[in-house]
Amino acid sequence: MDARSLKQQLAQRARETGFSAFGVARSAPVDESWQRSYRQWLDSGCGAEMHYLSNHPQLRSHPAELLPGAQSVISLALNYFHTEQQQADAIIAMYAHGDDYHEVARLMMRPLIEILESHGFEARACVDTAPVRERYWALCSGIAFAGRNGLAIVPDVGSFCFLSEIITTAPLPPDAPLTKTCQGCGKCVEACPGHAIMADGKIDARRCHSYLSIEHRGELPPGTTLRTLYGCDICQRVCPHNQQATETTVSALKLRDTLRDLTLRQVAALTPQTFATLFRHSAVKRAKLTGLQRNLKYLPFPLVPLAPLD
Repeated sequence: MDARSLKQQLAQRARETGFSAFGVARSAPVDESWQRSYRQWLDSGCGAEMHYLSNHPQLRSHPAELLPGAQSVISLALNYFHTEQQQADAIIAMYAHGDDYHEVARLMMRPLIEILESHGFEARACVDTAPVRERYWALCSGIAFAGRNGLAIVPDVGSFCFLSEIITTAPLPPDAPLTKTCQGCGKCVEACPGHAIMADGKIDARRCHSYLSIEHRGELPPGTTLRTLYGCDICQRVCPHNQQATETTVSALKLRDTLRDLTLRQVAALTPQTFATLFRHSAVKRAKLTGLQRNLKYLPFPLVPLAPLD
């Protein structure tokens, strides 16, 4: 099978599996301007306490460092948007309504890797845990363009998407980057509750409520008032590119029954055992029970559920 036919087979299988976008970029060193900008962002302290973001700079600089002989980077977008609403006040960002996306995406990528391996090529799946510049490769592969809020926006889908990559030794024909850009309306900047979106489009994690409610350990900065118990997607909710978002076809990413009527009172009463049971195979485990219950102190009362998207 020639490279073009192989790419077509992979793209078709990705769609059948449930991915919303598929694109290919040629494996090459990450553009130096991107690497310099990233270093400056870290040096400025905007990465907050996520010190792991500075680890393995060499691996982040070239896909071939993760898979010797890499020829291509396949970028995939997985839509997680749904219209179901939480009915109680323990509001959780939509990305964590369903099963842990790491597990879901990795399982969905397996058929694509099997196709590549059946043709004698090596492949490595990366789902937000390997040191890969996911947004960079999404832009290079033409599946998305950059939003003012730092997220990748997939045309006709929006930004409610998980990104993942398959690094492979297969020399697949690359796609061209998109020429479309963010409208620059500034709605995300205005709506950000922590004023974390800077004028140049960079994000200051020290102000970001998603970072503070999930990654930050210990007490939150004085004066912090969270709008949600876990995570934050307000900048996405006001984005014009998301107003026509379509429902995900992946049932595992939709709202769990156990979260639909979850209350803050129930969260306050959780024990390590009940927490582990309630959030089994859930991204919410990232905050740990101590973090989730700490967040209760920074919520206004009463907490009003977020309005659904138009």
